[in-house]
Amino acid sequence: MSITIKDVAKAANVSVATVSRVLNNKSNVSEEAVRAVNRAVDELGYSPNFLGRDLRKSETKRILAIIGSTEQSFYNDVLRGMQDACYAQGYDVLIATTRNDPEHEMHLLGMLFSRAVDGAVLLAPKLDSKTIFDLSKRFSLAICLERLDEDGVLCVTINNERAGFDATSYLIGKGRKRIGMITTKVRSQSSVDRENGYRRALETAGIPYDENLVYYGDYTSETGARAFEEFMTLEKKPDAIFSISDTISFGAMSSAVKSGVKIGKDILFFGFDNISYSHMFMPRLSTVDQPCYLQGKTVAEKLISNIKSDEPDNSTYMLPHSLILRESTGD
Repeated sequence: MSITIKDVAKAANVSVATVSRVLNNKSNVSEEAVRAVNRAVDELGYSPNFLGRDLRKSETKRILAIIGSTEQSFYNDVLRGMQDACYAQGYDVLIATTRNDPEHEMHLLGMLFSRAVDGAVLLAPKLDSKTIFDLSKRFSLAICLERLDEDGVLCVTINNERAGFDATSYLIGKGRKRIGMITTKVRSQSSVDRENGYRRALETAGIPYDENLVYYGDYTSETGARAFEEFMTLEKKPDAIFSISDTISFGAMSSAVKSGVKIGKDILFFGFDNISYSHMFMPRLSTVDQPCYLQGKTVAEKLISNIKSDEPDNSTYMLPHSLILRESTGD
């Protein structure tokens, strides 16, 4: 049978209220009572039910962060930003992965329904927009690294359309006119926005859009390798390739090296995310840098503010990105 607070009170020869004050570090308890309670806790092996206590107080001081997988290294900086912001306000961050399964994502959000956490942040969610909108009306919910089509849910991200435009425009500024793009079949809003930025840059420069220069796969390096091989079968081959993630770029660049292509001269390569490997791969990869730590810190701060507010802020915040130029674009 589990030890209860009444057992501790009996062993320490004090009231249950005194035990509660000691466990909650209240000051209005004698030193003798504190020693007696702590001794009883140690001897009995009592473990306070903090979760139950928190639920009775209608708060847990916990934020749930849900990510698809741990394969994307830039999540580390986002989570670090969240943890620093939460810790500063007395909150903890619980991290869970879904393997990119929307059903498992909904299962984890059950922690919101049962009040096991005060709020949740979806990092690149797989649930549909309507479901997320409906949940946000009842619970403290936020999205990081992505956005929805309209306001209604707190979102912290970057302007992915502008980032795609900037990267493609830079390649055009280098004199490249056959610019391939490697993107994903999964239609996340960020990938769609980056594609739209790519198309707008071409249109602005008066370069016709060529569907043969766009390859759809996933976020793996294998997709990059397959895309490069397919591009090389074209009669008019690309002279530059923009990928919506660094990992995809690595696969394309590896195939280019094996094919004897001179990266940064014959074909320019531009990635996205500025993960740690982007400056280790030789030649080093030019990429779009998004402020991952700041996005994590900002979304946590604003979510906690919403938890405490009667009028939550459900705006979309776009933080600044930048271009990191390296050898893969001849810089």
